[in-house]
Amino acid sequence: YCFTGTFSYGQRKHCEQAVAQRGGRSGNLTKETNFLVIGAYATESWKHSSFGNKILRAAEMRSDGLPIAIVSEQHWVSHLDSRQYF
Repeated sequence: YCFTGTFSYGQRKHCEQAVAQRGGRSGNLTKETNFLVIGAYATESWKHSSFGNKILRAAEMRSDGLPIAIVSEQHWVSHLDSRQYF
């Protein structure tokens, strides 16, 4: 997992702890990343922010054939109790 943006769930470290508690790993966006989670407080100006670069990079990685899912915070939170995503 890689997290970008601002989250209603809490600080990024809390999101990363939630993943670790469920047996997953989180960190920077790499070829090993399976999910990019975008914080709920994304704005219209996302392209001009630092987290916008992660979104664009993840989209490029996906276009290159890497199986990375780009999901909203809401989607991620709704699956926290599902082992399917960890």
